[in-house]
Amino acid sequence: MAETQVDPADRDAVLEATIAQHPGAFIGAVGPTGLFVGLPEELRDAGLRPIDGPASALGLALPEDHTTIIDTWHRLLGEGVANCRFRPRSQPDRPARLHLIDVSHRYGVIVLIITDLNGVSVLEHEDIRPRLVTVRKDQAAVILDADPQIHRVLGWSAAELAGRRSLDLVHPDDHQRAIAGWMDLLAAPAGEARRIRLRHLHRDGRVIWFEITNHSLLHEAEPCVLAEMLDITDEMAAEEALRASEQLLRRLTEALPMSVVQIDAQRRVVYQNARGARMVGTEIGGEFGAAALDPVVPADRPMVGEALVRVLRDGTDADVEYGYRDPRLGLRRASAKARALTTAAGRVAGAVICLADVTEEVRLREELQRRAAFDELTGCRNRAATLAALSDALATAERGTAAVFVDLNDFKLVNDRYGHAAGDRMLAHVAHVLRGAVRDVDVVGRLGGDEFVVVCRDVPRLEQAQDLALALGAALESAPLDMRGAALRPRASIGVAWTRPGGLDADALIAQADKKMYEAKHGMQPLPRVRPTVFP
Repeated sequence: MAETQVDPADRDAVLEATIAQHPGAFIGAVGPTGLFVGLPEELRDAGLRPIDGPASALGLALPEDHTTIIDTWHRLLGEGVANCRFRPRSQPDRPARLHLIDVSHRYGVIVLIITDLNGVSVLEHEDIRPRLVTVRKDQAAVILDADPQIHRVLGWSAAELAGRRSLDLVHPDDHQRAIAGWMDLLAAPAGEARRIRLRHLHRDGRVIWFEITNHSLLHEAEPCVLAEMLDITDEMAAEEALRASEQLLRRLTEALPMSVVQIDAQRRVVYQNARGARMVGTEIGGEFGAAALDPVVPADRPMVGEALVRVLRDGTDADVEYGYRDPRLGLRRASAKARALTTAAGRVAGAVICLADVTEEVRLREELQRRAAFDELTGCRNRAATLAALSDALATAERGTAAVFVDLNDFKLVNDRYGHAAGDRMLAHVAHVLRGAVRDVDVVGRLGGDEFVVVCRDVPRLEQAQDLALALGAALESAPLDMRGAALRPRASIGVAWTRPGGLDADALIAQADKKMYEAKHGMQPLPRVRPTVFP
């Protein structure tokens, strides 16, 4: 033990003061190893309550406080006196104080006193089993004697085990391995050792795993085999839990409706389910390299490759959607989610990649997006999408923006004379004509009923916007629709509104175009060269 900084007389004074101040405290004696030893009679007469049962102070505390107690023990070794707060198993919600005082110069022990537990009659403790015990056996594997601590591991005392066959303690399923291991030891040269892992049965029926190192001392004056039995139950339980977890994960990945591939930091395939092997074409142990990207359409390969590099280099998640060619189904869409796998130190050790064919989902998504933005009857943008397109045009325009409001004349006559189905045909026909007459950058929208709006981007002047409107009117007049043998020539009243960048907003521009259309419909202010129109 290292020299203390507190001199012996002061340590004696600390002990006397602690005993005097805490008459209801618990007291115990600790040896140089930190384990409890017998309490000297002089200290038993001090009036404190002796600590009985635990092997060390760690058995009295919650596991979360073990480090605190160990740190206090190291301070004691350096200073001779130390104390700390801890939570006892007896009352975890009531912290107590642990005092350590080295009075080995006087009593041959280190005194441990626990205070602040008034009203607690018994200290609960955990029996921390020893991990290593020894057993001596004869040439027939009959136990000669055993470590006195073996009862804390297997439940039988050393005296109860003497004269028993060691095979009687081994789990029946391990008998053949135990016999084979023992025969191997007997055939080994004198002085050698053999190691084996066997399950043993505790007295209460529990299974205890041991790693047994049998040392052959059969050549000595008192021949025997010395068995060092290391309790590895916790280790084997952890391995079994890990195996069960791995099996569960593998079974889950096989049941999942997606491809799963695990790679290491060098892109070698560590694991893949059957779907992954089919979709990617890799093998376990093979490289997840350029060949794995061959099915990806060329335009998407850089994106997919960069995502994988980012995951393995930086440990960041990557989600990508890309096109790929399936040998049976042709061009498809896939979704890939790559997640980095890291070591305890935070180093990227590989990645797990989940891939799913999302072709149908993409088609459905695109259909929903189309329905959300387009009028089902005419194929034009719906009201909300049209106003959004106009707002975008106004926000990004470097030149002017125009809104052309188109309202069909006498559309009710078509519905009344030919029926609503004919009216729907007329609306679809008008939409088709308008889309064919506008520029590529323009957007044709249906506001509702027989009202259409054309959003015209980058129109420098109002006169050019009016020319666009005249072209639309002319296109409608020159495109009759056959309706039960009659050629219906759609005509419309058209209003044009134009604004320079930073001028009117979308609602104001639409309102102005609507007003101009209304004036044209009632002959107040028709567009030049556009006649008042009716259905023939």
